[in-house]
Amino acid sequence: MIDPSEKIRTNSAQHGARRPAYVELASEFEARIRSGMLPPGSQLPAQRDLASERSLNVSTVTRAYRELQKQNLVIGSTRRGTIVTGQGLMPRVERGEGSGGMIDLTVNRPATDEFQNRLAASLPLVAKDPRFGGMQDYQPPEGPLWAREAGRRWIALNGFEPSIDDIVVTSGAQHALLAVVSGLINPGDTIVSDRLTYYGLKALAQMYRFRIIGVGSDEEGMSARELEEAGRQTQIKAVFVVPSMQNPMVVTMSEHRRKEIVEIAERHDFLIIEDDVYGPMLGSRSPAIYTMAPARTCYIAALSKAIAPGLRVGWLVAPPGKALMMAEAIRTTAWMPSPLPLLVASRWLEDGTAITILKAQLAELKARHALVATMLAGCDFRSDPSCMFIWLRLPAPWLAEDFTANVRAHGVAVLPSSAFACDRQPVEHAVRINVGGAGSRDELATALRIVATTLGDRPRALSGLA
Repeated sequence: MIDPSEKIRTNSAQHGARRPAYVELASEFEARIRSGMLPPGSQLPAQRDLASERSLNVSTVTRAYRELQKQNLVIGSTRRGTIVTGQGLMPRVERGEGSGGMIDLTVNRPATDEFQNRLAASLPLVAKDPRFGGMQDYQPPEGPLWAREAGRRWIALNGFEPSIDDIVVTSGAQHALLAVVSGLINPGDTIVSDRLTYYGLKALAQMYRFRIIGVGSDEEGMSARELEEAGRQTQIKAVFVVPSMQNPMVVTMSEHRRKEIVEIAERHDFLIIEDDVYGPMLGSRSPAIYTMAPARTCYIAALSKAIAPGLRVGWLVAPPGKALMMAEAIRTTAWMPSPLPLLVASRWLEDGTAITILKAQLAELKARHALVATMLAGCDFRSDPSCMFIWLRLPAPWLAEDFTANVRAHGVAVLPSSAFACDRQPVEHAVRINVGGAGSRDELATALRIVATTLGDRPRALSGLA
């Protein structure tokens, strides 16, 4: 925890003039967050207390905290105050910056340049598409028919083809999740998720003021026993599941477990939110939960993981009769998905380019996982050759935050388990390592050597934790 009495150090000599006090304060906290001194979950001082101890106006502190929120470094909570997020552990460096830069293994990036190569070749042809004339016009909030039909092609990779009438086009998976939450979840409602879960769900909980209850998992996925127990003790509105290569633990839910989840949802009458963004990367796979319970399941698909995060295109398959309600959420948040990315994505899904990019991505990931298997041999990690990340469990007495800070000090950024925790219950000490994040296999090998060396080193509490 920081010492609130420490005064702000200005950079007047470097900048020629003193920066505003709120900028100085925000910069100080940013440095502490990015260095790991304030790990995810840490609570910043109350604004009035900090203002009093630093002899500042409360408005100055409020403005500084707002700057941190704009960078997604902190989240404001009415119950817990201002909390540090996992985003602070992501270094502010550009890919390809050179060997002297940080090797960022925190983000799901494409493992190849196939996306950029195909995009460069496709853009000159887009203007010749008959649909190009509509790019300047408003589109239906659920998306134009041709974009929904293209989305059905992508969803078909997961083993089923929903009705066009139930598909809503979104600007990525997070936008689809927001549409579900704003349309079906009320303040005070309870959503159950894996105890280690997707950060985007936690961010929406803060915004829409619903409660998240975390349950454990095993080799088959989310624990049916713990979900059943939660259903007995609490009125659940929905369960959020990532059945294919769950982020961050790389668990693919068995067909048996999927059926158990459906049975529990029917018994306790709650919704299922199925985030299946990694599904197309698996190839053969168990049936989607949506096919087992379409009336109570909202199914999310997107191109951001399998193709590239820069292509902000996703699809929400709503329960029958609920698509227009979901589309209204799209209207109020963005009015409509941007038509130009929709046209590029739709053309790629129609002519096979999307599948070509996916195959290139999978081939590179397979090669990188072979590198992981060699360089982390003997370590305790969970992986899948089609997955963009691995889940590395840390040997005692390593703490996740300390390990993260140590490898970062040597130029490698990874995410600790605490960044994914949905509540304050204890979680295993582990880190997520994105094997696709490195700019090359050589760069990945360098990062893995640092990880392996650190695993065998004596733990050092660089994060400020005991």
